[in-house]
Amino acid sequence: MIVETKVQTCTRCGSDAIIKNGKNRYGSQQFKCKTCGKQAVLSPKVAYSDARKEEILRAYRERPSMRGIERIYGVSRATLAKWLKKKPKRVMSRPQ
Repeated sequence: MIVETKVQTCTRCGSDAIIKNGKNRYGSQQFKCKTCGKQAVLSPKVAYSDARKEEILRAYRERPSMRGIERIYGVSRATLAKWLKKKPKRVMSRPQ
């Protein structure tokens, strides 16, 4: 029987001196690098797909409030605000 082992490495320094360091509030395993001291989840979960983000941002552009989007889609206002800051606004040019 062949058994493959997966060696985790630090995302900051590349060291393999990593230890488990509890779990975060979402239940994901946290790790700590003994070399540089970084603490993180090595394989974070992606909460929203790009298509889902676009759907939520399209709904926001139709002018409901951020609280309304929060109630309808279950996304926090802070997350929505972060997405809006990252997303460049389209410039509408008028024909003259």
